[in-house]
Amino acid sequence: MFTLKSDRKIFLKWWLLAAIIYLLFSIIVTWYYGVNFLMPLSDDTVHHIQLAKNLINYGTFSLDGLSGKYETLPPKPTNFLTPGYALWLALIYLIFHSFAPAIFIGALIFALAVPLTYFLAEEIVDNKKISFWTAAIFMFEPLSIYHSGLLFTEQVFVPLFLFGIYCFVKYVKSGSLKFLSGSLIAFSVATLVRPILFYFLPLLVLIVVFKELKISWRRAAVLGALSIFLIYSFAGAWIIRNKIVLNTWQISSNQGAIFGYHYELLMRNSGKVPTSPKEISDNQDAFSVNYNKQLEKFAVGEILNHKVEYLKLRLAYLPLFFVSNGYDNIVKRFTSTPGLDKYFRSDLVLAFLKGNFSGLKTMLGMSGLVFLAGAFLWIIISILALLGLWRLLISESGIDRRGVVFAVFLIVYFVLVITPMITARYRLPINPLIFIFAITGAYQVKHYFSKNA
Repeated sequence: MFTLKSDRKIFLKWWLLAAIIYLLFSIIVTWYYGVNFLMPLSDDTVHHIQLAKNLINYGTFSLDGLSGKYETLPPKPTNFLTPGYALWLALIYLIFHSFAPAIFIGALIFALAVPLTYFLAEEIVDNKKISFWTAAIFMFEPLSIYHSGLLFTEQVFVPLFLFGIYCFVKYVKSGSLKFLSGSLIAFSVATLVRPILFYFLPLLVLIVVFKELKISWRRAAVLGALSIFLIYSFAGAWIIRNKIVLNTWQISSNQGAIFGYHYELLMRNSGKVPTSPKEISDNQDAFSVNYNKQLEKFAVGEILNHKVEYLKLRLAYLPLFFVSNGYDNIVKRFTSTPGLDKYFRSDLVLAFLKGNFSGLKTMLGMSGLVFLAGAFLWIIISILALLGLWRLLISESGIDRRGVVFAVFLIVYFVLVITPMITARYRLPINPLIFIFAITGAYQVKHYFSKNA
């Protein structure tokens, strides 16, 4: 994709620098804290490892055996998680007979996100200084360093996602089918790593169709059909598998759990007790298709019955999307200090809605102070990003605004899909886009003070 010799050199330099930093971080942390620090057997990591084990041992995608015992053999299949990251871990295990190398190889893969950030910034703002500082800040940002070696899906998802964005912006600007194909395939593969992009796939097809309609309806029809084929080339195969094996068109039954979480927050912020899962479904297997379908149906019904309250909840969580930073969790893990209560962010929103912050005593602890410091930093970043976005939209310097608009489109999509599930790592993939606008805004502030000094 990088045709010029100078571009390849720049790409390699950025990747080598990031790879050295991330690899050293992974080695030092593993040496001091042990392998399980970056391979925590909690959250999704244990699930992806179990998927990989069952795939290797039984040839099926299954979460059975998490407790150490299997309900059936061969284990019953699941679609609770998409298979992309589990396939990656299985490949690592087959080669090295251990999952531990995924920490270090994953750090090298994640390092690809840094040069991709540089070239993406150059495509959007056409300014090498802004591109340099965007890549540098993304590379050294604590969340990037922390997740570079951590066995979470971000290791593989972020560089895949950024490659897809870069190629799509190149396609929008040049009309090159090479970049269009690369982008759609990258997005399709990325969806199997993290299904957050699933609802974004048809929107990409629409963008292609509307762009090509300016040339001819025949070209729009042909490229629209090609786009559908490419964008579902990998994600579609998984969906077909789910229909054949589990009789569901869902890409992941986890969406039922997600809506259930939305419902829980809605009830909690309304001062009501959520309905017990036993009252929602007789099947209490949290990973099963039937349970999650019933949970989703119930949760969506309750949300529709409280539309106004839910809308207020979403709006109240909106600022948290941009200021949640994850630094408190990083400090907690490295120092073994108490972390924030799991309902802290929910309580923060509730306090904001009611104008009463007296009950947030956890703010007094170290994790609370770190969260506040990080939130203050991200407030500044967000303000600069808004200023930079405004500058790019009104600029008369010949910047191609299509890349800017697409970047904004992606940020808005992530806000809509993720809120109110506020976890800083969920914002990590679009941090490069936010940093592009923030650095642009910083240069605008610098220019203003230099002009008026």
